[in-house]
Amino acid sequence: MRINELCESIDLELEKNGNKHGLDFDLKDDLLFYMTHNDNAYRRHTFPAIMDCSDMLESGKQTNPALFKKAVKEAYNSYCNEFQIRELPDDIDQELLDEVSKHIHDDECEKIKDGHYKRK
Repeated sequence: MRINELCESIDLELEKNGNKHGLDFDLKDDLLFYMTHNDNAYRRHTFPAIMDCSDMLESGKQTNPALFKKAVKEAYNSYCNEFQIRELPDDIDQELLDEVSKHIHDDECEKIKDGHYKRK
């Protein structure tokens, strides 16, 4: 049991990472996990972006993290609707969008090159 669960009935101001109104988890990691492990988000947003990236790599074109920005935005909106955490902003900020897009781009490009998404 966590300390904040013990103190729910008591009116205490427990701080979250030094900010009593902040998130107590890493949003980048949570969003990346959501994009790859939530069936609906993966099928609707992440996988189509992966296939676009795969097509570009197979045709010898350069790819960049911008390929995943729309998927990240849509997944963020789905994430916000599903979990309804009031500390989350309505729109994803540019820094987080860039970080998540770059991370997923780099990971998926490696997987594509390793043959994880072979088409028949």
